Formats: sequence, C-alpha cells, structure tokens
Amino acid sequence: MSSNTVYFITGANRATGLGFGLVKAFASRPNTVVFATARNPDTATELTDLAKANPNVHVLKLAVDSEADTKRVAAEVERITGGIDVVIANAGILSYTGSGLQTPIAAVEEHFRINTLGPLILFQALYPLLKARQTRKFFVVSSGAGSIKDIMPLAITAYGSSKAALNYITRRLHSEHLEEGFVIIPLSPGWVATDMGNAAATSVGIEKAPLTVEQSVAGQVKLIDNAGKEESGRFWSFDGEEIAW
Repeated sequence: MSSNTVYFITGANRATGLGFGLVKAFASRPNTVVFATARNPDTATELTDLAKANPNVHVLKLAVDSEADTKRVAAEVERITGGIDVVIANAGILSYTGSGLQTPIAAVEEHFRINTLGPLILFQALYPLLKARQTRKFFVVSSGAGSIKDIMPLAITAYGSSKAALNYITRRLHSEHLEEGFVIIPLSPGWVATDMGNAAATSVGIEKAPLTVEQSVAGQVKLIDNAGKEESGRFWSFDGEEIAW
C-alpha cells in the first residue's frame, strides 16, 4: 500500500478546466500520487504531457456515468496504490441553457446522468479504497446553481436541478458514513472562466465569468486540505463561505 497521499480527480481533460488545475496543484507536491481521469485521454494532450513529466500522475480513461468503467478504474487504482485518501468528483456538464418550459427532457436526463449519478457511481466504486486509508475525504464539485434558497437568475433548469439533487445525495452520504470517519462535502468552485462558466456568462450577456481557474483552484485546495468532520455534510464555496442549501 502506498505511503504517499493519493488523490483521485475526475474531469481533468481540459487544460483550461478546474480538474486539470487541481491535478497540477496536487501533483506539484512531494509524496503524492494523483489519478486524473478523462473521458477521452487521447485528446487530453496537456494532461498526458503532464503525466509524462510527472511519474506520480496516472491518467485513466473514465466515463463517469458508466458503472463498468468506474469499477475497472477502481481495480486499477487498487493495483497501484491499494487505497485513496482524497476523491474530487469534478466531472460535469452544462450542455443546455433554457427555461423549464423550453428544456427538453432528454437534456435534463443527460445532466442528471453525468452531474448527479456520476459522483454516486464513483463513491460506490471507490468506497473500499477510501476506507482502506485514514483520510477518507470525498468532495463533489457542485455549484451555487444547486442552491434552492438562493436560486440563480440563469436559465439553467437542467444543470441547476442536477446539482441540487447532487447536493442531496452528498448530504445523504455524509450522514450514512460520518461514524466511519468520512468527510463528505459538496463544494462550489465559484463562477469560473472555464468553457462551461463562460458559456453561462455569455448566455446572460456577460463576456466571461469573473473568477480565474487559478483563483478557484487555490481556494478549493485550501478547503480540501483543511476540511474535517466539522465541515462535513455542509455546502461550501471555494472561498470558505458556507452556502445555503
């Protein structure tokens, strides 16, 4: 079993994305192993180049909504390290904007499959690997758009509802595994100038999202490092502020 701190991060395919930013941040530390997943590693050139330059980074092919894929990846991680300290379920989509009246049901189903079921599939597959270590941290990258109390003035019915449902699942997992020493947290990265964040911005007439990837990643890393049982089961922003459900 690896004595290094082992991180598992999904959705790391885009060089301008949060997942890739998180991989870079943790891979730069000594005594770490980082598993970074992408749906299609062959097109994730920057990620594969990073792995070539850093033998502590392992790139894994993963469709997060596939149970078979996730079980295969879990077996590969177990073979290499025997366990995982920190999981960051970052993979997600925002592929349709529109009001509830306009939104196709197929778009809602697609968002729920990736954004809501993907992290649950991941937790079910990686649970034994997390339990094999003492840290046992599981973060899901949610969104302020998933808050029902402070609903955003954006026409993102499919995306927002999928994140609200994800928040419930995360809170449920927290209550079920708190006594086992798990720290399970939904984490909002803020409105970040990624492809997804900028698409949401332009849909409401804004040139780009206000936060840089570097700003969001720095805040997320600090929260991930410091979060413990007192923070578990609560909805946190990257800047350390608690968000209303």
